[in-house]
Amino acid sequence: MINGANLAAQDDHGCRPSHPTANHGHSFTLQIVLQSGVREQRPVHEATLHGGLGCLQLLVKWGCSIDSGGHNGNLPVH
Repeated sequence: MINGANLAAQDDHGCRPSHPTANHGHSFTLQIVLQSGVREQRPVHEATLHGGLGCLQLLVKWGCSIDSGGHNGNLPVH
């Protein structure tokens, strides 16, 4: 990553850069995050919640599951 950004860093709510990226539908940026090796399930929930089909497809392509429950136990399709 340019300038050594830590893509695995978390904010006070446990969100990583992949969360707002998926939330806002920035699939190109999300692909860069995924290529860096950062993988987690929460962005799948963000992409489905906000209608980011391109981001959802990208996350599934990179091995993220659409069948995993979130912190409250809900699946992404809820």
